[in-house]
Order: sequence, then structure tokens, then C-alpha cells
Amino acid sequence: MLTLNQLKNQYGNPDILIDSSSKNSNKYAVWGFKEVFEINTNGCFHNDQLITGKPFLLLQDFITQSQNKTNTKDIACVGFVSYDFKNIIYDHIPFKNKENNNFPLLWFCKPKLIKPYLENNEINNSKGALKMTKDIISLSKYAKKINLIKSHLKDGNVYQINFTSKKKFQSTFNNSFDLYNSLKLKAKPKQGFFLHTNKFDILSFSPELFIKIDDGKIQTSPIKGTRPRSKNKTKDLALKKELINSKKDKAEHLMIVDLLRNDLGKICKIGSIKVRDLYAIKSFPTVHHMVTKILGQIKDDISETEIIKAMFPGGSITGAPKESAMKIINELEEENRHIYTGSAGYICNNGDMSFNICIRTLLKFNDIYEYGIGGGIVWDSNIQDEWNEAHQKSEILSLL
Repeated sequence: MLTLNQLKNQYGNPDILIDSSSKNSNKYAVWGFKEVFEINTNGCFHNDQLITGKPFLLLQDFITQSQNKTNTKDIACVGFVSYDFKNIIYDHIPFKNKENNNFPLLWFCKPKLIKPYLENNEINNSKGALKMTKDIISLSKYAKKINLIKSHLKDGNVYQINFTSKKKFQSTFNNSFDLYNSLKLKAKPKQGFFLHTNKFDILSFSPELFIKIDDGKIQTSPIKGTRPRSKNKTKDLALKKELINSKKDKAEHLMIVDLLRNDLGKICKIGSIKVRDLYAIKSFPTVHHMVTKILGQIKDDISETEIIKAMFPGGSITGAPKESAMKIINELEEENRHIYTGSAGYICNNGDMSFNICIRTLLKFNDIYEYGIGGGIVWDSNIQDEWNEAHQKSEILSLL
């Protein structure tokens, strides 16, 4: 098996990377798209041609045809589901569309050429930087938003809201692949994903697994609870212990675990859902996170689109209850989230799949890179602490 650099020298920059810093994870590079299926606010499109029909039926047809009626673990299609695809899943809720830029709600391709690769041992020589052109909302504006959330919490409308904002950047790198390749060597994403198209690029350095299905067994691993890292080992350990012992973070985390157990219950066999490693702490280059593993056995004859309907968007990035949280988010947030807090990944011929949660993710769209940042808000959330945590979640970009 060749390294990514060796493949790049042979085929040029890849259009897609399914990437991970984990040694035991499979890594794939894709060049070219045989077919593309897209849903946006103007309808459903196959290879840029408008097609008529119900979105989920058309999506399932595309997935099934990509699988070629085989039952292997080979990848059939690759793509992403934007957070804003909620508008299609929950079409009974009159969500406001805040923009008219037509970023895809959902995008999948059938790859032309796909190759597994080994991680590079070579030094990356790409040079460049990111220059911030827009910060997240100010602390005073943030405080007003959080107080509105707390009024909903007080009234019992929700138990938790994941509130987000965006930073925006210009890049001096030659292209998005060079930027991704430079940052991933330092960010070490567990659930990395790169996609280049002629309209947009996605660079996801995500630590969070949303869905992994292997021979009918499903796993989701929500992240909820964060502390910054410190270069001082004693302080770093103290921050980790603070997260381990935080009653607030555990309560917030458990709400999302329960929500995801409920979502899995829609598609899993009765009695098969199990929680493993509750409140586990995992450390990444810039943050410590609280993570839990939830497992289940998929019911017989459940389709890929039924899984998407049941699980998307991820509970860790909405709040609880999910529908109420999404309604409040739609009122409070100033922009569509696009790919941020959506999911990117792949589906195999036999129905296996793997998708991340697109946090720690850059989107290049209209020549600007945007980077979403958010956090869960509960009744005892401290406004200054939450605002600081939001900034901490962009520290990954400072690794360049």
C-alpha cells in the first residue's frame, strides 16, 4: 500500500480523503466522481440535472444503485449531510432559511477512483496561513443570546441548547488540500474528512464519531464536555481532573446520551442498546473531551435513509429535546450552519457506513473559509466560561 504523498505524485491532489490519525483506521483517497446526487433549496439534482420525486426516495435510489447489488465492504458512495438538512427531515417545522446561497443540504458521489493509503511519514512542505476576517459574536451579544436560552430553560421548553457562531478566514495556502494536509499533521483528527469540488471545499478535523455501522452493529460516540489543554503538565492534568469531576458537564453529557439512546431505539432491536465507557475522557492536541460509546443492533431491513431520518442531526450538536432545541436554534443563530455540525462519511456496498460530526471543520465557500464554533448551554452555564470555551475550540487553527 502506498502513502498519500506517493499516490498524490501518481494521480495529483485527491478530491476526497477519508482520513484518521488512528493507526488502525482505514484511510481512503478519491479522484473524480462518476455521479453526484445533491439536494439543495432548489430541489434534487443528479449530475447537475434537476430531477423530480420525493427526496428520500431519490436518495435511497442513488445509494442502492451505487451499491451495485453487491454485499462487499467496498465503499459505494461518499458525501455529507449538512446540519440544514434538518429542514427536509423535519419538514413539519417551518424553519427560517437565513440565506439564499444554495449550499447543498446533502451531497453524495459515486467515486471514479478510490485507493487506500498509508499515513505520510514525509515532512509537509506546504506554506501558508489563515487570516481571520470575522470573529464570533461579541461577549455582550453572546450574553443576550444565552439569557434568551436560559429563559427557555426556565420555562421548561428545553433542557439544553447547543448554540453556535462562526469565525471567517482568508487563506494564503495554494489550495484547500495543502491547507488540510498542513493542519491535519498537527491536529491529528480521529474522524478527518476532506472534499474538493468546483463550488466548495470541506476540511474536517473532527474528533467525533457520529455513526459507525459494521455488519448490522451501530455505534455512536457523542462528545459533550470540554476543557482546554495546557503545555504545563501539572496544569493540564488539573484541567483533565476538573472535567472528570464536573457535575455540570456530566449532567449535560447524560442528557445527550439519553437523547441518542432514544434515537437509536427507532432503528435498533429491542434490548440491544448498551452504554459503554460513560463519561470517558479523551485528550486531543488542544482540548480534553468527555466521550461515551453507545452501541446497538440494527433491525432487519432498515434502509440507509431510515437511519439518516432517525439519527440526523446529531443530538450532541442540537440539545434536548431535539425538535424543541432546533426551533430555538433557528430563532437565535444568525446564519445557516451549512456543513458545520452536519456529518461527512461513506456508505459501503453491504450497508456498513461511517460518518463523523463536522465540528473543528472549515468550509471554503464563495472564496471565504468559515469555521463554526459552539457549545451546550444549560441552566448553570457561565456566560464568560462558555464564550471562552467557544474561542478555545478554534485553537486547532493556531497549530498552523
